[in-house]
Amino acid sequence: MQHHARNWTAAVLLGAGLAFGTYAHAAGDGQKQSVGEYVSDATITTKVKAAFVADKSLSALDIAAQTDNGVVTLTGTVGTEAQTEQAARLARDVEGVKQVKNDIKVDPAKAK
Repeated sequence: MQHHARNWTAAVLLGAGLAFGTYAHAAGDGQKQSVGEYVSDATITTKVKAAFVADKSLSALDIAAQTDNGVVTLTGTVGTEAQTEQAARLARDVEGVKQVKNDIKVDPAKAK
């Protein structure tokens, strides 16, 4: 009896995988992003923001990150050029990032 149950479970999982693969492929046709790409972009953005929070030299509140197809765009205003470079470096180090567009502005009045 266990052998039949195991085969049935494998068949269900395989069928679900094939159905999902077909759906994911169909969803990507003719659309800008597939569901998988959207999740990946959201995950990348979350990891970039977490890296900013973890870095004591940056204020995560001063820098916004947005990801589109693996390209991270950074915006906001920081106090020094070194902070813009550090933010870009942290973003580049996140897995899945293909490119970083650094549009962060420097305002010396914000320097700590």
